[in-house]
Amino acid sequence: MTDARPWWRRRPILVTVTAVVALLLGVVAVLGVRALLVVGSIQPRADYWDQRAEQPGDVAYLALGDSLSQGIGSSTPDTSFVSVLAGDLSERTGEPVRVINLSVTGATTAELVRDQLPQLAQVLAELEADGVPVGLVTVCIGANDAGATSPQDYRRDLRTVLDALPAGSYVSDVPDFNGGARDEPAAELAAVAREEVAARPDLVLVPLEAATGEQSTAEYAGDFFHPSDEGYLRYVEVFRDTIEHSRR
Repeated sequence: MTDARPWWRRRPILVTVTAVVALLLGVVAVLGVRALLVVGSIQPRADYWDQRAEQPGDVAYLALGDSLSQGIGSSTPDTSFVSVLAGDLSERTGEPVRVINLSVTGATTAELVRDQLPQLAQVLAELEADGVPVGLVTVCIGANDAGATSPQDYRRDLRTVLDALPAGSYVSDVPDFNGGARDEPAAELAAVAREEVAARPDLVLVPLEAATGEQSTAEYAGDFFHPSDEGYLRYVEVFRDTIEHSRR
């Protein structure tokens, strides 16, 4: 006898499996698009900071580091911690701020030494010649070293960075990776950073590892590595708190 029921009623398991597969493929596609958007923002973000560095200001903010200082993962440059801190500096001084962001996405500490420190020396000399005071210097580096650079080599390179910074610079330790293969190496490097900055009373430690622990899914961008706008709020808050505390 022929079964007159529609095929989807005759094969409910097949229908369920097909629906689940379609749902999973949709989720993967959405996540893939989100990740591509993050990757695709790297060059536009670098271009943005290059253009912003050309804007004049009566006080300067210098940022060094990696993609975190570039603000990769944030929806716009305005929601990156560097932009927010620049706004804070402008409010505090009552002056327009020239933001010179020397950071490079993907940079390790050794690459910061090689590429950014020579630029830093040149920028500091130019600002001094122009009579523009440096109101803020931040350094956020080490995330790309986690699992790729030994603690000994990281310590050596970080010392070179710290030796080149103006007094009063704010240097973060390494953010918490919240699990995964790079979590433990990142924690080791964060401890090294705290030791090295503590040995230099003219510099200020920003406890980024403690501030970034136990982040929620919403605090990550589409690549599940960089912070989202919500995630960068943690960066803003810990830098703000540290700056305010150091000024008391």
